Formats: sequence, C-alpha cells, structure tokens
Amino acid sequence: MYVFIRPGQRFLSCLVCQGLMFERRSIKMVTTGMAVLDLEWMNQSSDGAICSRCGFVHSFMGSGHQWIEPSLVKDGDLPVDPLA
Repeated sequence: MYVFIRPGQRFLSCLVCQGLMFERRSIKMVTTGMAVLDLEWMNQSSDGAICSRCGFVHSFMGSGHQWIEPSLVKDGDLPVDPLA
C-alpha cells in the first residue's frame, strides 16, 4: 500500500531506500515505567509502515497519514523511485 502524508500533501518514500510500497502493522509503544510495572499492555500503539523493499519501519501516531490502495493512485502522483 501507499502512505499519503497529509501535512506535506505527498506520498511517503522510505527514508532508507526511497521505496514507495509499505506493509501495515500495529506497533506497541512500550515505555520504561509501564514495563517495570509489567503493564506494557496499557501502552498506546502506533501505525507502522514497513518498507516492502528494505524492511525499514516508519512509525506514525495520530491522523497525519492515510493508507491508500495502489489501484487508487496514478503513477504521476508518486515521487520518483531512484531504484525502480
């Protein structure tokens, strides 16, 4: 899937390899205090965008991003992928 960054009005490209496709996964944001008290389950989760090419994990909290199916995106709307 593609990730659209709302504040910047652009599609996310991987910070490591410039890839454009991502897998989605929930990531638990564990804090030290909760871990010490054995209450990790109470921590919030972030929305993880895992690069399909290199595996680098981008993590988002809040609603500043949007997941978009590839069939809904025109090629001209995407940034240039230098490794394509």
